[in-house]
Amino acid sequence: MLARVATIVLAGVVTFASGATIDVERRDAFTDCLSNGSPSGAVVTPSSSNYGSARAAFNQRLSFKPAAIVFPSSPQDVQKYVNCAASAGVAVVGRSGGHSYAAYGVGGQNGALVVDLSKMKSFSINGSGVAKIQTGHRLGEVAQKLWDNGQRALPHGTCPYVGSGGHAAFGGYGPYSRVAGLLHDRITAAEVVLANGTLTTASASQNEDLFWALRGAGASYGIVTQWTFATLAAPSTVIGYSIDYSSTLSASKIASLLGAWQSLAMSAPKEMAMIGVVGPDGDGGLYLQFTGDYYGSKSSFNSATSNWASELSPGKITAKTYNWYDSLIATDGPLSVTSPGPKDTFFAKSLFTKQAVSSSQWTSFLNYLYNQGANSDTDWFVEIDLYGGEIATQGADATSFAHRDAILSFQLYANSKNLQPPFPSDGISFVDGMLNALEPNPQAAYVNYVDPTLTNSQWKTQYYGSHYSRLSSIKRTVDPNNVFRFPQSIGLN
Repeated sequence: MLARVATIVLAGVVTFASGATIDVERRDAFTDCLSNGSPSGAVVTPSSSNYGSARAAFNQRLSFKPAAIVFPSSPQDVQKYVNCAASAGVAVVGRSGGHSYAAYGVGGQNGALVVDLSKMKSFSINGSGVAKIQTGHRLGEVAQKLWDNGQRALPHGTCPYVGSGGHAAFGGYGPYSRVAGLLHDRITAAEVVLANGTLTTASASQNEDLFWALRGAGASYGIVTQWTFATLAAPSTVIGYSIDYSSTLSASKIASLLGAWQSLAMSAPKEMAMIGVVGPDGDGGLYLQFTGDYYGSKSSFNSATSNWASELSPGKITAKTYNWYDSLIATDGPLSVTSPGPKDTFFAKSLFTKQAVSSSQWTSFLNYLYNQGANSDTDWFVEIDLYGGEIATQGADATSFAHRDAILSFQLYANSKNLQPPFPSDGISFVDGMLNALEPNPQAAYVNYVDPTLTNSQWKTQYYGSHYSRLSSIKRTVDPNNVFRFPQSIGLN
């Protein structure tokens, strides 16, 4: 793999990770290239008064210093900025919503050019439900506009602040995914600026290899400025449900309940979205909740869950009937968001399971959470999402997402209790211990819950599996100089 070339603007020179420097003249030439023809405020550099806020990461545990942050208004602006960076040898990253867990939206290292897409919000949809959506949209905005234009829907995640660019590029799981696939399974074309500055289209019939790579590892290949989606008619009825436990549960009881829930999940109809959440209850114990949505009638839901009360006892089941839009509001809150949302200070890991979690694994995991969790200086939670359904019916190589055969997805998340820095000193080791108690030899993880502490070998295997070799080959073709790079980007070999 080519050495990653990161630049740090210090003392009037640009210093590369290799130790080489370029002079003020070249640094100024790069800045001038970006600024030439750009409107006021479109280019933010370290000397700009708003540089600090522009470079701030969603995850405040991490802080990086980009060479510049640019705010294009059109694909042509993106082309110009990419050409400037490529000529100067500066790494380029895109930022759609800025919610990368590893702050890759600000480079993940010092010295990158950040292409912030927040001003690019063109939206159109035709009578067949084909929507062209620029990647400056956040998921909440996408959902709102789809509903307002014919009550259409897509299978996206539940956080309205997350950007549509990165979410789709790395998979895009949401509650509706068991019915309709991952968000990127609904993509029919991508408009993308490549490393040589060209604006091109990738689809199943044009630039097919690039199209495959963009749906699973998109940030390594270019700046996607627009997705084209085949949207769906929004389901007419959604049953939102929860199963809550009012009494304190022991670690062994929660382990038993999770095993029972997993058994129910593995035989559930694809219309059933299922989520389990475990966290500290504030009194030295743990809480457990099961939630989800059912996309069908109340009578069908009742039939599908007829044995849940006995299998998940003593939980209390509550359910409410919504239309699609109201179900989104109930889960996500207001959709018309334009800001990144509240920041956090956290560390997370993830795991995909490809077979049922054993009783001994559940016991080991819950014993760890019950004992070490009570002593951690962090706030924390574990979220478990059911995959399968339409996600799994796609071919294993349909897109570059490598884990179509996943059964459960675990997100292991710990943050500072007031959401602010500093991150507790035991936080990373505590989350590492969570994963080790559940699965000491993880082989699959979700790149949208990216973990910057993984080694090169670990992230290549866990995120991309057998697809990495093909992804690297495509990288050599479309970005031979490794312009689009960050600490866990697809490499040239």
